Amino acid sequence: MNVARRRSTYGLKAAARCAPLVVAAGFAAATPLPTPPCGTPPVPAYASLGAQPAMAILRAEELDTGAWRPSLCTGWPAASRSRVVVAVAGLVRVDDGPETLLGRAGAVSTLRTVRYWSTTDKKWRPLFLDAAALSAEGGERRGDFRPPELQAGRTFYYWVDDSRSGPLVYRVRVLEHSPHRMALAEENVSPVRAFGLVLFQPAALQTVVFAQRQTNDVWGLYILVRIDRQASSFIASGHEASTANRALALFRHLAGVPTDADPPAVR
Repeated sequence: MNVARRRSTYGLKAAARCAPLVVAAGFAAATPLPTPPCGTPPVPAYASLGAQPAMAILRAEELDTGAWRPSLCTGWPAASRSRVVVAVAGLVRVDDGPETLLGRAGAVSTLRTVRYWSTTDKKWRPLFLDAAALSAEGGERRGDFRPPELQAGRTFYYWVDDSRSGPLVYRVRVLEHSPHRMALAEENVSPVRAFGLVLFQPAALQTVVFAQRQTNDVWGLYILVRIDRQASSFIASGHEASTANRALALFRHLAGVPTDADPPAVR
């Protein structure tokens, strides 16, 4: 069964916590340029254990003037131009280390339980109506990915019925997998369409998740989200808040805490 065909409106795949780098009327002027933990301390720095994760959000104007370029470890082209960039960072307590984190990341079917705060509807709503791992790109549904499968260098695919954008297929690449560090990169394979227009080309919505052991059971979790400049300015502009709330939901899901707990990233 090819599960990649059906309806579509718009969709943004991720993001996280906004304060204190976002103010009520707009974005702080001195937003630091996001830097993932790849040999240097992350920017923003990890929030304390048990606290809301820290966040940095950059819009197109800030990206142009700030000359932000993705770090080499993300796998994103250094010359790529971005419309929105969101970074989320926090410390989380994880028993059994990378196997637990990989188990949560690979349990695609549980994504249907993730909820995020909709700034449009002003309520908590499901991120995905349905989700399933795929045997291949455009392949059949299969069982969730198990941690032993998620070895560095491997590529996987999964399907979601996004509550906003409808059915989409994502590609996941395992960049790193060791007892002390893991990194997963994902991007949309399906174009996102609405009203006869392509709003997001394939690979326009990209997320990289880094997890690095700090102590025995405390890990630094860092999520970096990028919307490519090729994305429709009509739909991407002004949706930083939605991206942030979706990323916070992803962060909480991987951290193993309730995804719909107050406060959201942005009301």
